Amino acid sequence: MPSVSLVHIGSYTAKAGTAQAITAWRQDPDTGRLEPAGSPVEAVDPSWLAWHPDGTHLYAASESAARVLSYAVTADGLELLGAQPSGGADPCHLAVDPQGRFVVAANYSGGSVAVFAIGADGALLPYHQLIAHEGSGPDAERQEGPHAHMALLAPDGLLHVTDLGTDEVRSYAVEPAGLRPVATSPLVAGMGPRHLAVHPSGVVFVAGELDSTVVTCEVADGLLRPVSSVAATAGEPGERNYPSHLECSPDGRFLYVANRGADCLTVFAVEGTALRPVADVPTGRWPRHFALLGDFVYVADQDGDTVSVYRRDPATGLPSPTGDTVAVPNPSCVVPAPRRA
Repeated sequence: MPSVSLVHIGSYTAKAGTAQAITAWRQDPDTGRLEPAGSPVEAVDPSWLAWHPDGTHLYAASESAARVLSYAVTADGLELLGAQPSGGADPCHLAVDPQGRFVVAANYSGGSVAVFAIGADGALLPYHQLIAHEGSGPDAERQEGPHAHMALLAPDGLLHVTDLGTDEVRSYAVEPAGLRPVATSPLVAGMGPRHLAVHPSGVVFVAGELDSTVVTCEVADGLLRPVSSVAATAGEPGERNYPSHLECSPDGRFLYVANRGADCLTVFAVEGTALRPVADVPTGRWPRHFALLGDFVYVADQDGDTVSVYRRDPATGLPSPTGDTVAVPNPSCVVPAPRRA
């Protein structure tokens, strides 16, 4: 019998008009249903949550407060250990070192990346490295300057940072002294790279928020080379669509893309470096993020104030709604906890 999993959900408090920013839930592994696990935690706009690899600490990007928060997991829930300035405006994503040594924050409006060491008690120390991006893109409204949107530590040990403002992915080697720039990969002008996902083969998929595409890239020496591009969703004629998060199935056979505007989870079959559209599965309003956990998919419908539950067929890749939802104001991310030893 699989054990119950713990899931935390972050919310935008300012938009929702509530201070209940981080909620904890227990997953029923058979039905996928989420049940409350403890009292909500108050914070300011924790748009992204990230776990310490051993599951003992949780870190949150407090976006509008420009802080990174550290929490210890206790028998009673989350205990706030501290808050560190993020080094730039609007931190929107965090990456935690798999060995538990440091955390990297991507500052969206600041267009920078900050590195924080993790102290002996699990709390973050003040950032010891801040790397400022430079540049702009053709979209005068959204690309007036750099906008670091995601920091992802790839299996090969490199840190990849998408920059929506400059249409680039910047890659860094992780060294004892900090991050060392390895490569800057230019993508399609006006694409607005938001999130990326690494396939088990090493291929990288990048979601273009501004042009509603998914670009497939091969990687060599840290450089991403685009080899193909597909529409993120079939959508409707004339409809504006903004892809948010994307993720590969554990077996690498499928890629899932959340689409805001079309309000669907698009399923692609992965065929080498090609993506074949399988289906657009309707979601709630403005799916900002989703998580795969066991046989289920959890979609954060930001404007619908819900997290919806889907059962995923591993053979076809298709998610089907279970009918279960949980009411969460303005959810921004759904983050399962790692299994604790």
